[in-house]
Amino acid sequence: MPSDAERELLAAIRGDRMWRDLEFLCGFDRTSGTEGERRAMTYIAEGLQADGLAVTVHEFDAYLSYPLEGRVEVVAGDGLPPAIPAKTRAFSADTPPEGLAGEVVYVPGGHDLFRDTDTHRRLDPAAIAGRIVLSEAGSRRNMQAAQERGAIAYLHTWPSDEDAIHEGIVTPVWGAPTPESAGAIPRIPILSITRGSGEALRAALGRGPVRLRLWSRAETDWRRVTLPVAEVAGATPEFVLFSGHVDSWYLGATDNATGNAVTMEAARLLHRCRDRLRRGVRFAFWPGHSTGRYAGSTWYADHHWQDLYEHCVLHINCDSPGVVGATEYDPVTASAEASGFAVALIEELTGQRVGWERPVRAGDQSFWGAGVPSLLMGSSMRPKGQRAAVGGSGFGWWWHTEADTIDKVDPAVLRRDTEIYLLAAYRFAAAPVPPLAVAAAVDELRETIAALASAAAGRFDLAPVDAALARLRRAAEAFDAEVARQAAPAAALARAQREAVRLLVQAAYTAGSPFDHDPAVPQRPLPALQDAVELAGLNPDAHAARLLRVRLTRQRNRVLWGLDAATRALEAALPAPAHR
Repeated sequence: MPSDAERELLAAIRGDRMWRDLEFLCGFDRTSGTEGERRAMTYIAEGLQADGLAVTVHEFDAYLSYPLEGRVEVVAGDGLPPAIPAKTRAFSADTPPEGLAGEVVYVPGGHDLFRDTDTHRRLDPAAIAGRIVLSEAGSRRNMQAAQERGAIAYLHTWPSDEDAIHEGIVTPVWGAPTPESAGAIPRIPILSITRGSGEALRAALGRGPVRLRLWSRAETDWRRVTLPVAEVAGATPEFVLFSGHVDSWYLGATDNATGNAVTMEAARLLHRCRDRLRRGVRFAFWPGHSTGRYAGSTWYADHHWQDLYEHCVLHINCDSPGVVGATEYDPVTASAEASGFAVALIEELTGQRVGWERPVRAGDQSFWGAGVPSLLMGSSMRPKGQRAAVGGSGFGWWWHTEADTIDKVDPAVLRRDTEIYLLAAYRFAAAPVPPLAVAAAVDELRETIAALASAAAGRFDLAPVDAALARLRRAAEAFDAEVARQAAPAAALARAQREAVRLLVQAAYTAGSPFDHDPAVPQRPLPALQDAVELAGLNPDAHAARLLRVRLTRQRNRVLWGLDAATRALEAALPAPAHR
């Protein structure tokens, strides 16, 4: 149960003030790089400054893309209407003025936008080259694979049955591109249609060939944006990062004006009790989320990497709280080391017993390279059976559409979600040692290695990683017990925990350099070693298999280095007998 101080903190939440902020932010379009977004950022910064917080407003250029036109006309297709409603995506390639015509080929796809790791394997070059791919698969990996294998366009059929067409973004490049990553920006047009339109196209394909003409136009360029960051100081240099994006599609009431209102209220209340905080809390309001593939959080990660690596103990991502009808919290999103805390917090404040899921490679999760663990992203959700296949708004069908307006917000749900975010931030800021369980993170990696070893079918040796994880598990179990006993100095335990956790986060969530950003494609745990699955399907003597083994060997070295360093950090903080 919350302590007396925590109950006092939660009782101070002002729903009327939050609604005032919400009404203002929902009053105009906040597309990134526009005057509307700048107006919202100014309101947030000035409001928090008026409440006594220190606010820094960063300004920089972001690479943004704005969908302007998307059309689909039927050239040939038995039983089809003359035109099919469609929208193009941010960073989609433009078609010529006369459009782009081609035959359609259907490729069955996974229905999860963020977890589909299989459809790209079914994109056969012989079947799709020179054609328009029709698929429910919405992962950027699938779109990129279709382009690489010769498709001339990609038509994404939305997997759930709402009539609305959702706005979206198709570049797999995370944040601003580099010379190395810019080539991954799509060179083919990519458009969205409804499930009903997709089913009509599939039915027509069953009767004979279907030929379409597509038009796609987007404006892609560098735009000046602002990024306010409010600071509540703690007694140490450590801090919790509490963030959410401000830019939205259209009015974006539940994605993400509600998140902005929650973040502002949490900042005000934690500022009032700052004398009780061991760690600070840093509140960031991101631009470039929707039209720049998380441009704001990526810029911040790039320009504050060392500070994040050395001092940030947790990233709380506040996106889409307060949705009407959002009565459930299962599953709660958290990285493994924070999962036990998250599950217990939800039960404590709502009475619901929930499971947990690891964060997907989306949603301003730009800090894994710096080793920062994650807590929450969305919070409350509509009940199962009422969830559209969308990426926010509590799984409401109106996500990323013109219908995301203030009538989709429930003040009571917004308050309950505010309590969850606020208490999470307070407890991580006030605890002598952050309430993370290192052993839980190790257990996730051990399960992953066991599954990988089975899938690799003896083609690649993962036994050294398994052995390193076994040693790390013993140290982590002893370390977590030491934290629970609170016998050792808290500062030393917090330092060791931070060092071990950041290494585990890097291993669990990154495949490339910690100073760069992996692509925005679905990701499994231990992504650096997932190529072992691919290796099992190749002739071991083939050139491709030999190349893959070289890469896997180097990635195994990287993972082993991180696991060994994490083990040594934990063992050094334990009494000598604890790790023998």
